[in-house]
Amino acid sequence: MSERILEVSHVNSFYENKSRFRGGQRQQVLRDVSFEIEEGDILGLVGESGSGKTTLARVILGLAKDYDGKVIHATRFPQMVFQDPFSSLNPARQVGWILEETLRALERRADQEIRRGIAGKNAYDWIPRTKQSREETVLQTLEAVGLGEEYMERMPWELSGGQRQRVSIASAVITRPRFIIADEPVSALDVTIQAQILELLVHLKEKYALSYLFISHDLNVIYQICNRVMVMQHGEIVEQGEVEELYRHPQHPYTQALLKAAL
Repeated sequence: MSERILEVSHVNSFYENKSRFRGGQRQQVLRDVSFEIEEGDILGLVGESGSGKTTLARVILGLAKDYDGKVIHATRFPQMVFQDPFSSLNPARQVGWILEETLRALERRADQEIRRGIAGKNAYDWIPRTKQSREETVLQTLEAVGLGEEYMERMPWELSGGQRQRVSIASAVITRPRFIIADEPVSALDVTIQAQILELLVHLKEKYALSYLFISHDLNVIYQICNRVMVMQHGEIVEQGEVEELYRHPQHPYTQALLKAAL
């Protein structure tokens, strides 16, 4: 039986609309969202812009505080791969420094957990704590995402869109997460590069025993990579199930409309 990596149970989220026309009214974004991710899953989340997909990702990662319900992780340090890798990479630093800083930040956070008694003293023995060991880890991770040693000294603006996304993915997997949220990770790329990045994500899933929540508005991309899918409309999960079954026999009118538009 597969281990449960993530459980989201009856989550409602809110934000305060500070528009003077609404008088600071509290608005609901997510409505009674429940689902699970098992070990090895690539769970797709599809819906139109504004449906609540990114808000759900923020709730899962602990970046959105105004919510009720339960979010239970079976893994620490879940990571995220963003739609626009250029905005998520420090434009003033070389790729090697960016990936090393990810490890340094992980070391600081791990040490805080050990001091607070959240984790045992040996829980993070695998974290590289010297300059040499960090550089070795960076090189190994770059190789895993299909980039060579020469990229250590490259600046983000010197890279193509596909290369920047590979660095962004490297920044996520270098911390040894078991769970990654990929938020529209290929929507800014052309079709050929999209296919390469999707193939890379599947390869890394097998290499590092990862599970994904894969967010997209593109049903064709979801079909290529995911084994399960959820459909979100107006902050609600209106339908979810195995990809093949849901695509062949959609039950909800919104899902039917999305599939019809994708054909």
